[in-house]
Amino acid sequence: MNVIIAYLDTMFSAYPQTPRMLEAKTELQTMMEDAYASLIAEGRTENEAVGQVIRDFGNLEEVAPVLGIAAEIAPAASTAPHTGAGSAAPVAAAAASAPAAQSQHPPVTMEEARGFAEAQHRIRFRVSTAVVLFVLSPAALISLPTAADSGALPIDPGAATAIGLLALLLLVTVGVLLIVSTARDLAPYKRVSDGRFTPDAGVSHWADELAQQHERARIRALQVAVALWILSPAPLLAFVLLMQESPNSGLWSVGGVVLVLAFVAAGLAILLPAAWAHTVAERLTGGAAAAADDDGEHNVIGVIAAFYWPLLTAIYLAWSFIGDAWGTSWVVWPIGAVLFGAIAAGGAALESYRRSRR
Repeated sequence: MNVIIAYLDTMFSAYPQTPRMLEAKTELQTMMEDAYASLIAEGRTENEAVGQVIRDFGNLEEVAPVLGIAAEIAPAASTAPHTGAGSAAPVAAAAASAPAAQSQHPPVTMEEARGFAEAQHRIRFRVSTAVVLFVLSPAALISLPTAADSGALPIDPGAATAIGLLALLLLVTVGVLLIVSTARDLAPYKRVSDGRFTPDAGVSHWADELAQQHERARIRALQVAVALWILSPAPLLAFVLLMQESPNSGLWSVGGVVLVLAFVAAGLAILLPAAWAHTVAERLTGGAAAAADDDGEHNVIGVIAAFYWPLLTAIYLAWSFIGDAWGTSWVVWPIGAVLFGAIAAGGAALESYRRSRR
């Protein structure tokens, strides 16, 4: 019901608050509340009822004849007889400036908002899977050459490196294809994704309620993810300290590095799908500002992961081939994994705090 009241306030905000307009606003509120109650009685959900009411009564120009305020919402010149000659100029100026003060883009509709939310819900696992693949892509390249060099795998170290590189490229390719496939789902809502719309009070309230419904799950996912990222170096440290006397200590250390990647990937797999409603609310309530913010900050962990691990792989290969340092170059991975875990945990915590302060 608060959504309907907020939507009404937005509808009438551009017009003079004359006694007749206030009376019409009250009449329209009664009509909308009656329609809302009827829809709820039919078994509709609250969100469905609000959306239907806004679709049926949300265009003031269409319902103005029924309310008897067609003249009041006409262009500013026609309001002069109702406000007096002395106030006609200020009213005209206010009416002219109201559209200019808003965004040049048309308002987002409830249909667009619902479709955008459904699209984000559909693609949430594809996006998270792609990011997880990016993080895990170096795992085979890290482990196979060391396993082959130690005799744990009956293949040549060079062949193991080639297999690892092939696995890395394959995982990255699958991840990129998953990201590209999301464009098909989001294409009908490109102007929403790009922020080319004026936020609407009714839609904003609906989006905020949607986010609140899923906020507890998002916070739990964030807590688990941050815990995994902080604990990600633990297996590596345990293997290094406990297995340093083992003849296969290098293999154990590399196994620890792979587990670090697995911890980081698990945190991302838990967090990213749970944040879809929060993302929808930020975009629909912020418009162009949220789009710019999203491009710069949202999913920053996934963006970092997309280039961080391939870059680390290039460093590893360059050091190993140029310096013939296959026995020591593996230290790139624990150092890089610890750094990524710190970046991911700190970035997520900072972003969550910043959002809460808005």
